[in-house]
Amino acid sequence: MNKVDIHKAFKIIVYSVVVGLLLISCVANFESNSSDIKNQQIENHIIDWERSKSHVLAILDVIPEDKLDFKSNEEVRSFSEEFKHIISSVNGMTANALDINPQDLDIESLKTKSDIADAVTTTYNWVTSNLSEFDTSRNDEVIEYFGMFRVTRSRAISKIYEHQAHHKSKVIGNQRLAGIAPPAYGMYLFDELIEDQD
Repeated sequence: MNKVDIHKAFKIIVYSVVVGLLLISCVANFESNSSDIKNQQIENHIIDWERSKSHVLAILDVIPEDKLDFKSNEEVRSFSEEFKHIISSVNGMTANALDINPQDLDIESLKTKSDIADAVTTTYNWVTSNLSEFDTSRNDEVIEYFGMFRVTRSRAISKIYEHQAHHKSKVIGNQRLAGIAPPAYGMYLFDELIEDQD
């Protein structure tokens, strides 16, 4: 081998090492970013669930105790039944999505606003606590719901939130039919208010 060949071989080795290190760096950076994104996803879910808990409790608070069994017609759930459905479905669906044991709940024992408020608080706190411990490397695992649907764990987490929001909306609609003014909209869709709005 002459000096030119040795120089070319050396350049190839150096370039290969540099390219290899860049690829390793890119993969490590991608994995780090992916982990950051997954952690942010969980943080956002927790923020939303905390806010939704406050919203559910506000919706419940304006319903007079003697109207808990109100139904606008026989085809819909009463306020009490709707809240019980929210609590029990969030419990069961979350247990499935996160692959954990459900809470031990006695839904039929919830008779008063206070009972329901306590169960809402306990259930939503249980959700956020378990979300904070969820291993996001399991996000892409496919699970089944009701023997009818397949969905990834990350998608299921979003669908549970959507489901409870749907049922909150049903309660609000029935509040109007019962002559009850729902709580004022509390900016439940946004994380942070801009303080200085000049």
